[in-house]
Amino acid sequence: MENDALNTGTGDAVKKFNRPKAFYDLWQEGEGIPVYKLFHVEDLNTVELGWWERFGAKAAFVNLADPFITTAIVLEIPPGKQTKKIRHLFETWVYVVSGMGETKIEQPGHKADVVRWSQRGLFGPPLNTRYQHRNLHRQKPARLLMVTNAPLTLNLYHNADFVWNNPYKFEDRYDGRQGYFNEGAEYLGGRVTRTNFIPDVLGFQLMKWKERGFGAKSFHMSMSDHTSAVHLSEFEVGTYKKAHRHGPGAHVVILQGTGYSLIWQEGEEPRRVDWREGSMFSPPEWYFHQHFNTGPEPARYLALRRGGSPEHPMKIGMSGGKSAPDQIEYEQEPRWIYDMYEAELKKNGVAIGQPRAEYRNIRDTILKPVG
Repeated sequence: MENDALNTGTGDAVKKFNRPKAFYDLWQEGEGIPVYKLFHVEDLNTVELGWWERFGAKAAFVNLADPFITTAIVLEIPPGKQTKKIRHLFETWVYVVSGMGETKIEQPGHKADVVRWSQRGLFGPPLNTRYQHRNLHRQKPARLLMVTNAPLTLNLYHNADFVWNNPYKFEDRYDGRQGYFNEGAEYLGGRVTRTNFIPDVLGFQLMKWKERGFGAKSFHMSMSDHTSAVHLSEFEVGTYKKAHRHGPGAHVVILQGTGYSLIWQEGEEPRRVDWREGSMFSPPEWYFHQHFNTGPEPARYLALRRGGSPEHPMKIGMSGGKSAPDQIEYEQEPRWIYDMYEAELKKNGVAIGQPRAEYRNIRDTILKPVG
């Protein structure tokens, strides 16, 4: 109705309202670097980039499903070079896709701290601190993945100068103390730990989570006092996870293994996404998705997500807001799910590692197999 001309009853038509683009979309377009709108990224190492004057490095925006809360930036630093110093009022995760380097983090009034990183490292500059990335390798570029809640923040204030040039210090989040990023991990209970830097997410020890599937493991991290969430997940050789769904904005980065995921809206045919180390995808809001390990080694992924970290719970999107179940048990899924997976394993010479379920109360969430 809002885009139609209305008649007031007096013969005068009301002017049609044309809804503008979101502020973040307009800001993105004005930054002068590539903006990719994709369902998934096959390999983060091969995303083509352009020069981003704001950072003084090559970069690109990667908008996956539902990029209205979180979205991604791929940033590359030339050999031996460094970015400009930067700060902003949105949170960001920094995952090291490749390379080695360091990030200097400054809180005004305190001595700068330094995070030294290499491939598969993960950290988050505390909110609105000034930071600068430096590539310590003299021959090879360093490539970083930043998953941020910039869309939410910029759309909320719709003022770029306020977000990028705000002097406020969040000292309750980061008091500038030395060693903040080298304090190790503090176990908080359940599958949750507090840490501000993980040198290698592939080597981080996980805990079993049988509720999500046969051979499944996971761990949730509270990092840099962010409200944004992050967790690691792994599943054994010859196993697959239960189908589940949640709110928007979870960026799934494959750290190890090969396989595929089925993604579908309830009642519709699934879409298949094949993945390997370096792939990234994001299930749309409240879409079911199910992950299958088809390789000869455990499959592990990193999920960088919207608000709702372990110590700062928030409800954003539809997660937990629906009366319908958010998970499909093995015995409720159609038979072809297991059949298809078993056939894929045979192609790769891998034995299936979990038994077929005793089917009952099969749900009609999937109408037919993937074409």
